[in-house]
Formats: sequence, C-alpha cells, structure tokens
Amino acid sequence: MTRASILLALAAVAAACRGPVELAPERPIAVVAPGAAVAAPPVGPSSSATTTLPTSYQGAAATPTGVVVPVLGTSADGWLVGTPCGRTVSVRNVRAVTGTVVLDAGHGGEETGAIGPLGHKESALNTAVVAHARRALQAAGVSAVLTRTDDYRIAIVSRAAIVGAVKPKAVVSIHHNASFSEMRDTPGTEIFHQAVGASAAESRRLSGLLYEEVTAALARYDVTGWGATAWAGVKARRNAAGDDFYGMLRRTQGTPAALVEVGFVSHEAEERLYARPAVQQAVGEAVARGIVRFLTTADPGRGFVDPPDQADDNRPSGGTENCQDPPLG
Repeated sequence: MTRASILLALAAVAAACRGPVELAPERPIAVVAPGAAVAAPPVGPSSSATTTLPTSYQGAAATPTGVVVPVLGTSADGWLVGTPCGRTVSVRNVRAVTGTVVLDAGHGGEETGAIGPLGHKESALNTAVVAHARRALQAAGVSAVLTRTDDYRIAIVSRAAIVGAVKPKAVVSIHHNASFSEMRDTPGTEIFHQAVGASAAESRRLSGLLYEEVTAALARYDVTGWGATAWAGVKARRNAAGDDFYGMLRRTQGTPAALVEVGFVSHEAEERLYARPAVQQAVGEAVARGIVRFLTTADPGRGFVDPPDQADDNRPSGGTENCQDPPLG
C-alpha cells in the first residue's frame, strides 16, 4: 500500500467518524470461562479461523465492565488479572482482546493531568483524541487496544502490563501539555521517543511520523501564537540514571513507543481549540495516519531536535499510592 492510498483511505472514512466521541467496546474474541473455545479475530476478509483460550493464557482481556487488563492466570473463581491500580484479583469472565496497536489516553480519574484556564481537563481531551484515533485506525483495517477505556485512574505499571500482554507493533500515548515558555507561529507539539533499548530507532521514526501528521493537522487552524518550549519537536528524554525518563516509554522498551504532547492546554487560545470536537477528531485522525504510515512505509518522519538537558524531576503521577480500582465486574 502506498502512502497516497493510505491517506486516501483514511480521508474516505473521515465522514464515518463524525459525531460525538464514544469509546466503543474493545472487539472481543468471546465471553469465556477458563479453558473455553473462542473464535479468533479475523485475519483476512474470508477468515474463519478459531482457537482455544487455554488456562495458561496470558494475553489482554476486557472485564465485564469494559476495563482492559492483563490476564495473569486462573483461579478457582475465574481469571487472575492485573488491575489498573496494580493489584491482582480474580474475575469470573473476561473477553480476550488483541490489537496491532496500543493507544494510551494519559492520566484519568483523580489524576486529571493539566487543567486549562477554562477548566478543561487534559485527561478528557486525551480520551477524546484516542477515541477518534482508534476509530480511524479500525476504518483503515488496523486493530487497536486501549489501556484506559473510561475516566478512571490507571498506573503506569498497569498500562505497560497491558502493552506486554498485547504485544503490539506500536504504542502511542496521548497527552496535552502545560507550562509553555514562549510563543511561536507554528504548533509547539512535543513528541518523545525511546532513547534506550532495541526499539529506540523505530520509536524515533514513529515519533517523527506522528509529529509530521499532528502538526500539519493543527497548522490548518487559525491560532495567533502557539505555546511552546525551547525544545518543541521530536526528541528523547533521559532520567538521572540515563534511562528513558517517561515510564510509558521506559517500561515498554522493545516495542516502538511514542509519547505525544499535542499542544498546550494551559494556553487559553489552544485550550478553546482542543475542546472542539472537530479538532479532537482531526488530531485523532492525524495520529492514526502517522501510525498507518509507520506500519506500512519506511518514511523517516521529521521534526527531530536535540534532546533537552534535563534529568529526573520526580513527577508524582502515574503511581499506585492511594489508587482506587474501578469496578471490574
């Protein structure tokens, strides 16, 4: 598939993506008990393959309430799963889920992330963009699993555990930024890639393609001055030990991953923009285009800059302390 045909395919389905943001359920294999036979997801237009979910299954699954979890094993009461807060519990029934890509909506629950001057929460904006990205990917024939399917708190270790269970070809974590230091004529999008591990080079390429698509989508809007930092663009960031700074990148090393800071919700003009459903859709579809190009082309992307001279700033979010799990069913 050429890049042109990919972009045309995504453009053709854009109309189907209109309407309110919804988080459609993960496409299940089936609702199963341990050891039951289930239908495998289609692998082609005429596929009718089936498989058996064994008691040793350790992939990803959705609980009856739609929460995606890693399956760790079985118990007398059902399946042992890892919860969003990093605990191990038993759930009687699960729906096995698979995907080529994992999409991660940053923050959630009481961890709202940045809050704009007008009161918009970063976590909600992240959710909206991810929903549109997933919808566009599915329309292009690329299956995607979400780490967070509703507005609940989920620890970084649990997000990474879902990635480990799914074993995708790419991971994209969506965020909106705060604390800009300057104004620019072009979007101040920042995208971070892995600096460490076997997937670092492909992580960098994925990030460059996402930057290319996201900034092109944002540049179509009339904003008088975009918030930015001195290192806007695509780069790595290391912690004090020299490892990847962001846990979502550090804990997924081995799988190409990118952390996208779309723009600055702390900038009121941009906050108004990102709160618009049409803009959320445009950004989500841009993320999908970048992912499809990563999967189907050798395009290198662009926007690469020298990494900032920063180390671990001990950010407290993303942990499990005082975390309350959502209902799992």
